Amino acid sequence: MKSVKLEEKIVIVLISILLLIVIPLVFSTLFFNKFQIKDFDSVLEIAYQSEITFLGGTVCYGNAFSCFDVEVHSEGEVDSFKIGTYQMKYTYMFDGKILEKMQTVNVVDKTPPVLEIEDREYTYCKNGKVPKYSYKAVDNLDGDITDKVSSSIIDGHIVFSVTDSSGNTTTIEKQAMLKDEEAPTILLKGEEKMFLSLDEAYNEPGVSAYDNCDGEISQKVVVDGKVDEKKPGTYILTYTVMDESGNMAHISRSVVVEDKKIVGRVIYLTFDDGPSAYTTKLLDILKKYNAKATFFVTNQSLSYGYDNVILRAYQEGHTIGLHSYSHNYAIYQSEQAYFDDLYKIQEKVKNITGHTSKIIRFPGGSSNTISRQYDGGSKIMSKLTKLVLEKGFRYYDWNIVSGDAGQTESSSEIISNVTKEFGKFSTPIVLQHDIKSFSVDAVEGILSYGVQNGYRFEAITMNTPLIQHRVNN
Repeated sequence: MKSVKLEEKIVIVLISILLLIVIPLVFSTLFFNKFQIKDFDSVLEIAYQSEITFLGGTVCYGNAFSCFDVEVHSEGEVDSFKIGTYQMKYTYMFDGKILEKMQTVNVVDKTPPVLEIEDREYTYCKNGKVPKYSYKAVDNLDGDITDKVSSSIIDGHIVFSVTDSSGNTTTIEKQAMLKDEEAPTILLKGEEKMFLSLDEAYNEPGVSAYDNCDGEISQKVVVDGKVDEKKPGTYILTYTVMDESGNMAHISRSVVVEDKKIVGRVIYLTFDDGPSAYTTKLLDILKKYNAKATFFVTNQSLSYGYDNVILRAYQEGHTIGLHSYSHNYAIYQSEQAYFDDLYKIQEKVKNITGHTSKIIRFPGGSSNTISRQYDGGSKIMSKLTKLVLEKGFRYYDWNIVSGDAGQTESSSEIISNVTKEFGKFSTPIVLQHDIKSFSVDAVEGILSYGVQNGYRFEAITMNTPLIQHRVNN
């Protein structure tokens, strides 16, 4: 009995102690006024470029039955458009009472890049290499990261993967077949048509070859043909390369060996300022006589709409030279103005023909003096004639004047002006304009006379001897 009573006393004591603790605690919780804080994170992570709302949680002052709004002041600023760590300080105030809370905010990028890959049949090489496919990767933070895309072969799939600077990765798998039916790419170094004087040594420029599976294979190129520098004629060199899968590619180069004694039997007809409405007729005449010419083209208003004529001229073996995009002499204001214009017409010709032309003619020729009206006394032609050569261009003037630039509008007179000069120059270059109908009408007479007298008409190439005027500015 005494033991039971002792246990009861212990229980009573424990309950009494518990009540003494719990009741004040409950009372304090329910009725005691203090700052009540909800949804406050001392360390918070928000997404890059996200919209920022108030980060200081929900705070009021009071108890479980009544809680009043408090005044809040914040110190610090978070820029969600800039990755980094930010410190915020919040001060809550009510009736003279103050509560301060510190918060660390981490702005992080968790958005993976967007990866777009062309839709096509996918193959891979037997050496495990992935051919070049078209794709693009753009990241919300890093921008264009296409150069960071990697590819690999896993279980018959090509796995394309790209990771941004924040470590976010996007992966796309494409089912692929083991197959290589694509021929290598083989490109000539130097000109497609080269000219040598008799007994002049031939130096092989070589070729470059690349295969989608095997990579660089220039060392596998086999050359068929030989140039005899001691015998005039046209020699064809054929370059062949085969990849490991047996796919072959070919390309050819012609080398013309000329007797120095008859070099002057070649005439170079050149036409400036076009194309125009008369250029198609001109091409028909040239084709009739199997003659080639050089067109120094522009993009001025009368040339609009004739891109197809430029393409035809190129495809028929004529040279497309660069004259001027605007043909406005204001391009001579500065070196920058000139080259901006030159590169624009070069880009236009490349977009039409696929060929990057480096054969040029200055508006007005290298001897022009009209540039003095624009260059502020800087003698710009003396500078440009050197700069274009340093940049790999070759500029050509002329030594036979047709007279179609204001001297005459008579086709018969143009024929006479041109043909009477035949045989006087080792490299005769004729200046005409295919924007003049009467000049185009004279071409057949020029060609007829030339053919009857043993001349041939060819286009200027990078190997044609330079004919250049004396610079006057």
